[in-house]
Amino acid sequence: MSAFDYYPSITYNKQIGKNLLIKNVLIRDYLKEYKKFYNYTVREGERPDIIAFREYGDSSLDWIIYTINDIVDPYEDWVLDSKNFISYLENKYNTAAEKLTSVAIPTSIAHYYYRGLTSDTQEIINSYNYTMSAETYTQLGSPAGWVPKSVYDYENELNEAKRNIVLLRPIYIDQFKQQFQDLING
Repeated sequence: MSAFDYYPSITYNKQIGKNLLIKNVLIRDYLKEYKKFYNYTVREGERPDIIAFREYGDSSLDWIIYTINDIVDPYEDWVLDSKNFISYLENKYNTAAEKLTSVAIPTSIAHYYYRGLTSDTQEIINSYNYTMSAETYTQLGSPAGWVPKSVYDYENELNEAKRNIVLLRPIYIDQFKQQFQDLING
């Protein structure tokens, strides 16, 4: 059964759709009970349906993985495998991915970040928890301690962060489905 089977229908702009906002209440309450979850690192090429089948014995329970990880759009919010990541970069930036790895090419710089000076402590370096655009970097006269981050590295960090998800322990699946359905049918 798909997650959408649980959601109530609503009418918006004379169109019938599903009320996807209702899940937030359940998730907020469920996340308070951290013992029901465990951390999981998505492997290269692994899809939610594969994980759901291996962990829960049912590939159609991928919606639970989406729900508890607040994944609204699997095409945007799920980690891309290497091949799709390269394709994504080339489509987004309209250039070959190899060109996006070089900080020698100005258009391949995503931003500058503070790596620090030799006299800086780690605490000082960590206090610079922001980035600087290439334009600002140039206007400030190339301030010391700031280094460029390539578009490739920046996008790769964003993609790799999506590998870390949580999974609901299998013993709670039926309870979760029932509470989800009760909440929606409320």
